[in-house]
Amino acid sequence: MAAALVPYDINLGRDQNPVGRWDWWAIRAGAGNAYLALPQYDGDRRLVTASTVPRRKADLGPLGPLECYGGPRGLLDFDGMRQRAGRSYDALLDAWNELSAVHPPALPLTDFLARHEADPESYSPEQAREDHLAQPLVQDVAQRAVAGDPHFGMSLLVNDPVAYFAQEHEESRLWSVRCAVPGFALVTLDGAWTDARTEGEGRWEQANRYLDNLDAEVVVLDVLCHS
Repeated sequence: MAAALVPYDINLGRDQNPVGRWDWWAIRAGAGNAYLALPQYDGDRRLVTASTVPRRKADLGPLGPLECYGGPRGLLDFDGMRQRAGRSYDALLDAWNELSAVHPPALPLTDFLARHEADPESYSPEQAREDHLAQPLVQDVAQRAVAGDPHFGMSLLVNDPVAYFAQEHEESRLWSVRCAVPGFALVTLDGAWTDARTEGEGRWEQANRYLDNLDAEVVVLDVLCHS
């Protein structure tokens, strides 16, 4: 893994690496979005888990049932990961709809920022964000996110939950399923890096097809790259 990723080290060479993508990386995943093992391989020592990697080489935390950080392709349940992503998206939408039913309708952040732009001297962007967050529906989501609600993450607050849930959900759900296995980026066996910024239609389909068609013995690992 280190050899495959080293060409994309931001600090590689005298000047900043023009193809750099990370400044540190680690084998890491969170419960609920880690790789899934096929049930018949549960506990297989070839899977990368907290119990199969020596602590001196990695600091891996425990995951949920059938979850792992990677392993031979033939032991991994990619279809199960896609189904899990679809269920998670549906549960998130249901949770939002339940909250929307008990709170007054909320306005997106852009409405408050438009008020600032119309009167910048008396209405600051900080006040706009504060007023947006103070709406009962947004405040409920924020409190649940801080409390560790399984449906609402902190990223929703950064991206404005009102605007997020106002979008077309069929396409968003499809996107969640498509990126469930390849994640943000994929490094192929020949060393090529492709990620969500890659231009061209069909990027997710190509990544999924590539992973699905790997030889059963090829080891696939879930890596967090920081940049």
